[in-house]
Amino acid sequence: MAGYSHTRTYVRFPFSSPLIIGGESYVCEGVLRNLSLQGCSIVSDRELALGSMARMSLLLPDQLRALPIEMGRIIWTQGSECGLEFMELSLDSRLRLSRTLRVALIDFLNARTLREYERLVV
Repeated sequence: MAGYSHTRTYVRFPFSSPLIIGGESYVCEGVLRNLSLQGCSIVSDRELALGSMARMSLLLPDQLRALPIEMGRIIWTQGSECGLEFMELSLDSRLRLSRTLRVALIDFLNARTLREYERLVV
């Protein structure tokens, strides 16, 4: 896996949602694999260039309209899978993303608590 040196500040949550991503000379479709406040990983129908900038629209399960990512940078690639670091997000996009990730965190914590409870009961 090639890429820029980077560390993750935020936890990424698994998602599987359709997306459209476009760069300077292309537009393609893909699927979201995971998501955080700072970035995501995707699988697209073409290989994207490491270090390139791209715009993206995500169709998230709890939202009626697509979530625009105004600008992101491809920070790692592995075939048609890649990681995108969010460089520019409008306030509205950041708030919508935060709401989606808050629900994902609550679901994660509830599932973990349930697993721990079941382990104690059994």
